[in-house]
Amino acid sequence: MTHILKVLISASEKAARVAKSCCENSETLLVAEKCETEANTRFDKDFKTIADVLAQESAKALIVSHFPELASHVRGEECSEIGGITIGLQEDVERTSELLSCLIPPVTAKRMSEAAHYDIDLNLDLPSSLPDLDLDNLGIWIDPIDATAEFIAGVRNEAKMGHGLPCVTVLIGAYLKSTGEPVIGIINQPFYENGKGRIIWGFNYENVREWSKHEHNASDEKVILMSGAEKSDVIEKFKASGWLVKSVPGAGHKLMKVALDEVSAYIVSQGTTFRWDTCGPHAIILAKGGNVLSYKDFLPITYNDDKDLDTKEYCNEHGIIAYTNESILNELKNII
Repeated sequence: MTHILKVLISASEKAARVAKSCCENSETLLVAEKCETEANTRFDKDFKTIADVLAQESAKALIVSHFPELASHVRGEECSEIGGITIGLQEDVERTSELLSCLIPPVTAKRMSEAAHYDIDLNLDLPSSLPDLDLDNLGIWIDPIDATAEFIAGVRNEAKMGHGLPCVTVLIGAYLKSTGEPVIGIINQPFYENGKGRIIWGFNYENVREWSKHEHNASDEKVILMSGAEKSDVIEKFKASGWLVKSVPGAGHKLMKVALDEVSAYIVSQGTTFRWDTCGPHAIILAKGGNVLSYKDFLPITYNDDKDLDTKEYCNEHGIIAYTNESILNELKNII
């Protein structure tokens, strides 16, 4: 099933190219406030950009072009409507550009449309033989641009040190509809090393565990990542137990650091992450011998929710614990 892994990686790169296409002219980045049913309740106001929507629809179109049977089983974070216009990939660059021109200047619309229609041809070193996945049992979650606030600030050159575009990720995860278990995960970091980008992937099915090999700075310290909005008593509990607590933007960015063993764990005690945030990274972390569990009851997060629910229904409502080392989990449990 190497083909579906390659397609999902290519879909993430399609979304990444759309995100990058916005960086040439920050004045035309269309930003819209999400409606109540879309918004993350963690924020007073939650936003999406035209890039979020176009990136998602471009990734979905690529996946469905290869696997038409998945058409009704590819879900994303974003509603496809923005500014009263329903965004979708049209039959060619000109028609997509014409649609986008209803919202943004024609020059920008053309550039974004070209990115959305670009033929992705990656030179990937993937396993030649992976177990077959039953496509009838497969569902897909997409987070087209995770850390949208950081994306907006980065495009506008308003990001604080250590924030902004490097914290942005594209997240794609495939799961089994029968069990909800994640089986393929992609984390695409478009702006890594000043736009060079990098792709991290994992495969976890039938006792086959494969993942991309990356050079990284593994930490020997007991470092745990938490949100800047984490409860103070949770933070203090870990500090008192000898942990170094850090906060970096973006759920996908934090989960990536766990997957790369740059930190020992990432925890969220509240329901501020969603299925699209965790599905892809979860598959990679499983491939590396870890897991993503509920903070409340230590049960694995699953992804086979019913379709067309309100956004809040896809929330990881009992928080999450992400780790790659079982001994770390035991220590986390004792502290919690």
